[in-house]
Amino acid sequence: MENKEYKHRDYVLRSNDQYALAKYKIIRSQLPKENCLTVLNAGCGSGEMNIILSENPTWLVDAIDNDEKAIDCSLHLKNELSINNLNIKKCSIENFESKAGSYDIIVINDVLEHIRDDSRAIKKLAELIKPKGKIFISVPAFQWLYGHHDKMLGHYRRYTKMTLINKLSTFFKVEYCRYFGASLIPFVLLYSCLLNKKYPIYDLHQSSLKTQLIKIILTIESIISMPVGISLLVRANRL
Repeated sequence: MENKEYKHRDYVLRSNDQYALAKYKIIRSQLPKENCLTVLNAGCGSGEMNIILSENPTWLVDAIDNDEKAIDCSLHLKNELSINNLNIKKCSIENFESKAGSYDIIVINDVLEHIRDDSRAIKKLAELIKPKGKIFISVPAFQWLYGHHDKMLGHYRRYTKMTLINKLSTFFKVEYCRYFGASLIPFVLLYSCLLNKKYPIYDLHQSSLKTQLIKIILTIESIISMPVGISLLVRANRL
């Protein structure tokens, strides 16, 4: 069972989380450049990815999440930035109703691990996306890194390249698959797995020297793909 207080604190910290922002930048760099696309952010969380997806004013972006706090955070960002091409709705992926083949792009960041039947969720997403449409996925990597952070957020599992590709293979052709965040593995092992505590990076301030160092390291990792990491990033095409 997830800890709501812990999860909601994670929302508040997300806008200054260099690890999350670095992941979003990788996804952003791979997004199509065409205009007039329909986009679904499935599990929008605190809304930072909504902002990225809404940057092209010709795109129509739908964002869903089943957590009331996530919806509040996302709506706050939308209103603060006066975003007009973004629709936000409180709903789970499983219960989301839309015409089959509605979306050119689906983004689902750190969501599948929260869903008991992730294969069913993947099938639902496949129904929502157009033929040849693109899906962008991030999930936590490696079950041996499962610890306090996963338990508090209500994660059922972590993934490897093979496990995720196999789950996607019925509906999608994977074009891009990489690990990210290798430099943070020692922190996860020590604090989440061994000490059963929250990550110390959550206590860092945006302007601190340690934060800036983490930002530089993650920027380098964004360019150089490593054989391991704390996250797995995937881009795939609908068959």
